[in-house]
Amino acid sequence: MEENFDLLAQSRANYFTKGSPVQFVKVELLKGDVSGDIAVCLSFKNISAAPLAQLQITFKCKDRSGAVVCQDQFLYEGLNAAHGEVFGADDAVYISSSPIGSVEVELGTARFADGRTLDLTSYPRVRLAPPKKLPAELAEKLCERTRKEGLTVVPQVLDEGWYCACGAFHPREEDGVWCSECGSDRILLQNTLSSLLQGGSTAPATDDEPTRMVPPVRQEEPTRTVPPVSPRPAPAAPVDEEDEDVIIAPPRRSARPAAQPYAAQQQASRSQYHAREQYAGQYDEPEEDPRDIIAERIIRWAPPITAVLCAAIAAVGFLLTL
Repeated sequence: MEENFDLLAQSRANYFTKGSPVQFVKVELLKGDVSGDIAVCLSFKNISAAPLAQLQITFKCKDRSGAVVCQDQFLYEGLNAAHGEVFGADDAVYISSSPIGSVEVELGTARFADGRTLDLTSYPRVRLAPPKKLPAELAEKLCERTRKEGLTVVPQVLDEGWYCACGAFHPREEDGVWCSECGSDRILLQNTLSSLLQGGSTAPATDDEPTRMVPPVRQEEPTRTVPPVSPRPAPAAPVDEEDEDVIIAPPRRSARPAAQPYAAQQQASRSQYHAREQYAGQYDEPEEDPRDIIAERIIRWAPPITAVLCAAIAAVGFLLTL
């Protein structure tokens, strides 16, 4: 009785075989709609220029506890896989009645259409960095723009090759810009994604801050003359009396004139009296010097006049440059 198998799970290889003309791509688990059996299907890709006619591999299936449930070889024959073609997904290498936890694959020998046979067991495996997932909304827009399905990862170029948005990895040995699985062009795909990202970031930003009030500019005033400030002695800083290295001097007494005889004091008083009379006679009813008035006017009006002249010179210079 014919039975249909539906896709249950799939997993891409997290490594690539460096230098090998054949690459392991992914494993798929299919479930029968009648029996419920699990079919294990493997996919490979030919990245050589010559068509591939036959491929022999070794696989190992484990259950969810890690125990090996099957280890065997499988031969893909009658192939005519061209460069970049994916094959093997239609052939089940193992059918199990119990769930499968993991599958390990090792490449064996490959025979090409020109009769050349190549041993693939000596090529080393290189682990790949996991691809970056696209946000769901951006992935949906990318699928709509490119009219393709399953574009869920960020297309990126690595040292070993490049990732397509569908998740397929293409090593440098494949030497191409087209994805052999979804048919996307790497450059066009990256440009489309860049345009989507730029389109989402061009929305105008709103100003959440209120309007700021600027205080009015103070009017200019003439230059003011300020009398010099007489120096004052700075107050002495407090000193800790308990400090043995610091000696506190006693407070100074105000300077007083030495005691003089009464006659000498009287003579000094008369001399000061005559000096005051002489000073008053010389400076009684002083006349105001006209030069002081002119100097005061110059000090008062020089700044505004200078500002007006500077503005006029700047205006003339600006007109001459036109």
